[in-house]
Amino acid sequence: MLLVDSILGNSYHGNNLKEKIDFAKENNTLKRLFLSRAQMEKSHLRAETEDGLEIGLSLEPGTVLRNGDVLEINSQLIIIHQLPEKVIRVMINENEWSPNLLVQLGHIIGNRHRPLSITSDGCIMFPIHDETEVELFEKLFSDIIDHISLVVEDQIFVPNNGMNVHEH
Repeated sequence: MLLVDSILGNSYHGNNLKEKIDFAKENNTLKRLFLSRAQMEKSHLRAETEDGLEIGLSLEPGTVLRNGDVLEINSQLIIIHQLPEKVIRVMINENEWSPNLLVQLGHIIGNRHRPLSITSDGCIMFPIHDETEVELFEKLFSDIIDHISLVVEDQIFVPNNGMNVHEH
């Protein structure tokens, strides 16, 4: 097992790794590691790349991996790929915005200790653990359901800064 203790950079932020990644692709030394969001929050983790290379992560406490992070081990690059997860996307119907509605949404979602992502188009997204929770949230939102739309989808979820919580 190979041990990794630092992140080289991120393939999606900045071009400083482009040449290194291209070189690794050409030389078959580029590996892919698929992790869940929960796994990416751990500073110590044992995992296997897509092709079976066993690695151990021993990062500084508090370090959180991000989709596209690049690790380097023995002249090999490993790109972290976050796995998609089920999320509920809450869209507030046109002309339905109100402070009361926003407070109710925040209270209901926050009371379930869910991290949030507020998108640029004003949607509120949060992860769910399984399909049965859709019915639960429909019941919880019953007083405001006429003012919102709910969509369940699989996607890579990244909470907004300050909106990540310990989930229950």
